[in-house]
Amino acid sequence: MGRSTTIVLVRIMHRPYKSINEIPFDSAESEVIERFGPPDSTGVNSIGLQELDYGESIYRFESSGKLVEVTVNLEKLALDSDVVQFCDLEGYLTKKDVGIFNKFGFLVSPKFGLAFDPDHKHWITFFRESGLEDWRNI
Repeated sequence: MGRSTTIVLVRIMHRPYKSINEIPFDSAESEVIERFGPPDSTGVNSIGLQELDYGESIYRFESSGKLVEVTVNLEKLALDSDVVQFCDLEGYLTKKDVGIFNKFGFLVSPKFGLAFDPDHKHWITFFRESGLEDWRNI
């Protein structure tokens, strides 16, 4: 997807399409549990992804058990060298990512590998590269 970008978040390190908290996308559930301990709860979401819910973060896995996305509750995050408040994220991404698009109220940023609903504070979802096509094809 072009030049390498690293996103440093409050309590989170995200490399678009590559990893979150130094856990690569495509990692197994057991690797997440080993790193963070047992989740607060588990379940399956409406599109069939297995979820490990840690309260402020939710790790989602496809049926093969590989990590595909992580949703995190964040009031601010660092994108490139800028710290961006959630309330300013839409404007920031509109300026910095020419490929940004809207799907059912979610803004999806191909440059940063993330999606969020500006009206649903402060949840941001980070996904692996194949997740971008999933967002496009919804």
